[in-house]
Amino acid sequence: MRYACVFAHPDDEMRCLGTLLRLHEQGHEIAFVTLTGGDKGLPFSGPDSHERAVAVREVEIQTVAKAFDATYLCLGREDGFLYDDESLRHDLIATLRQVNPDVIFTHWTNDYNADHVVTAKAVTDTALWTNLASFEPQVPANDHVPRIFHVDTGAGYGFEATHFVELTPNHAARKAELIRVHASQMDVMRHLRGHDYADEMADLDRVTGARLMTAHAEGFRPCLAERRIPWPSDLPGRLTTS
Repeated sequence: MRYACVFAHPDDEMRCLGTLLRLHEQGHEIAFVTLTGGDKGLPFSGPDSHERAVAVREVEIQTVAKAFDATYLCLGREDGFLYDDESLRHDLIATLRQVNPDVIFTHWTNDYNADHVVTAKAVTDTALWTNLASFEPQVPANDHVPRIFHVDTGAGYGFEATHFVELTPNHAARKAELIRVHASQMDVMRHLRGHDYADEMADLDRVTGARLMTAHAEGFRPCLAERRIPWPSDLPGRLTTS
């Protein structure tokens, strides 16, 4: 099957990287899509600061994508100023048709970051239109509607995981390595919080794993919108639902 991570920024895929590792081991295809290039994600200043940040972060996400033999596409919207407008939806429909996923991982519909919230809404809505030829008629319609899982916010916001994927110690270690490929963001996090994203995700995965009486796990919620509801079997390995 084909899986797509459709998130607001490079590095947001960290919330499902362990699951992606399991899917990749099983031979499934993976694609990464971000709606922004993360141009505000580095403390640069100056007339070319945003372009420099995008260049740094693209190298990082491309390196992660390479680990999964995956493609990476960016819609190029402005970080921090992402709006769910007509232009975004046109571009997102065309991009989802190009990637043609069976399953999408995206943000939860409520989150601390407004770009995440916009992404979740836009992805959920436009996924329905990917197989309707009357939308974006210049791009051939797909033959199915992708199913959607929302990833854990790690911070509440009404998210309560109902589906879980267990991670082995090797998956957990490899996940940390891939998160730290986003070296620019690790530096920012250490400066702000005294630890990096890999540490933060490891803590979350341990808490989630405790619900399964295992060391590490990732949690998800299925999208419950018509025709976008995923099957439990869309997640890999031993699955536990709550």
